[in-house]
Amino acid sequence: MSENYEKGIAFVLEGTTEKVFYCSFFKWHADRLGCKFERLDSVDPGDIIFEWISGDEKILIKFNVVGAISQIVNSGKWFKNKCVKKHKIPWKVFLCYDTDSPDDDITKFYQGDWNMLRREMKRARAQEIVDLAARADIEDVMLCDLESICNYLGIEPPAALQGKKGKKKMKALYRLSGMTYHEGDRAANMIKNLDFEKIMRDGPIPLEKLVEELE
Repeated sequence: MSENYEKGIAFVLEGTTEKVFYCSFFKWHADRLGCKFERLDSVDPGDIIFEWISGDEKILIKFNVVGAISQIVNSGKWFKNKCVKKHKIPWKVFLCYDTDSPDDDITKFYQGDWNMLRREMKRARAQEIVDLAARADIEDVMLCDLESICNYLGIEPPAALQGKKGKKKMKALYRLSGMTYHEGDRAANMIKNLDFEKIMRDGPIPLEKLVEELE
């Protein structure tokens, strides 16, 4: 792997659906800018590595998918060993999480174990830790573009979505089309058809913070 990178971006994500969402967002943004976003081979099968190429600038992007929100706090060791020690470049960290409820306060992710994680990443020389946080499921974020999802499913948008949380709403929406919603990589075809410009404008995640790192 070439090491002539300007900087690195480390993503810490709860699940595979989030990984697919952000990869699709990167691809969409690369296409609109005329840049390249490509996955790289790795000798470590657990590594999820991409590079962003814009003219002469190259950015290394790594994903850490932890599987559960409770495990995100263990990502400090991954950042230190897999990012900082392996690649001697400036790093920024994007913590991608949701509260699972619109009533929960995001400030809790600055307390307890989360506070320890942030301190650990700062000690490992993270230049900045950026929160891509939402008071919602990742499905709630995607449902900001209900029209594109319904077009993909071949149904008319319903008058109201059934369910309190985004995941249940998405499953109910799929049932209207006679299909079953599957998370993770199996949702990739639907996710890549989203209108990310609309989600940037109307969604609960500050995606403009990520765009700033790529332009």
